Amino acid sequence: MTPAAPRRSTARLWAALLLGLASLGAHAAPLVIAIGETSLFAPLQLAAQEGYFAAEGLDVKVIPCVNGRRCLKHLTDGDAQVATVADTPIVFALHAGHRFDIVASFGTTVHDTALVARADRGIRTPADLAGKRLGVVRGTSAHYFANVFLLINGVPRDAVNIVFIDPNAGIDPLLRGDIDAAALYRPYGPQAVQQLGAKGLVLKTLLPYALMVNLVAQPGLSQDSLLRVLRAARRGVDLLNSQPARAQALLAARWRTDTKTAAERLDGYEFRLVLSQNLLSTLEAESRWAVREDLVERGGKPDFLEIMRVEPLRALDPRAVTLIK
Repeated sequence: MTPAAPRRSTARLWAALLLGLASLGAHAAPLVIAIGETSLFAPLQLAAQEGYFAAEGLDVKVIPCVNGRRCLKHLTDGDAQVATVADTPIVFALHAGHRFDIVASFGTTVHDTALVARADRGIRTPADLAGKRLGVVRGTSAHYFANVFLLINGVPRDAVNIVFIDPNAGIDPLLRGDIDAAALYRPYGPQAVQQLGAKGLVLKTLLPYALMVNLVAQPGLSQDSLLRVLRAARRGVDLLNSQPARAQALLAARWRTDTKTAAERLDGYEFRLVLSQNLLSTLEAESRWAVREDLVERGGKPDFLEIMRVEPLRALDPRAVTLIK
């Protein structure tokens, strides 16, 4: 062996060692999941709180978010690999050119959002919204709910002054009177009604919009990781469905409220893991609305079917995938 040979062998040994350490570091990095803090995202909150991710062999770091739109931004910014989000923010993000996979829906409800109005501003019926200021958080399910509400109740969109409000402001703009009504998701809707007292009311509507809440992931995340996430999510869903009293007590502690309030916040939700044709139809309808209202750039329509990643959920439960793809 020449004198250079030992040096080459040593160099290869160090290179292999460094590569091994790099791989170890990459393997040790936690999976970052952005989870919304409202009641919509209860199954994933429970999965994190009760150690279901760890039980599936995942080292997870949770980023709590004020709403699903903010969770999705964590994902598109590269801060998270998985996020919880309702359907509407998905549409806005895809129109903005972001790319991610929809892995599953884990809940649906027609009771999450309410249109709360100030009766002391002369609002008693949907028709009274004409000429009034209606607050929404832009690009959220509540924003789309307001659109459906006006359409179903025959209130012309241009008759109402839509005001975009800060999601971190909660119900303060409505309480202060900066706006006359607001489309508010839980827990803000019930809180607004309670604090307004005789000055407030919930406007009723027929054919309410059915909101769906989803798990989305960065493209390229391994099927093994997604399967583990889905198993943990399913355990959270199962806890809510099979042991509601225990789930409500756990969530009440998390939300810093009592179990009665926690139960009220969860009322009307249907939690189960699916990928359905209904989600596709909803996303396409919301896309048409966003374009029509000039809320997004007019251009090519996103291919919502193409981003549906059906394989992980199909591997977990083939019956849960009713999407035609």
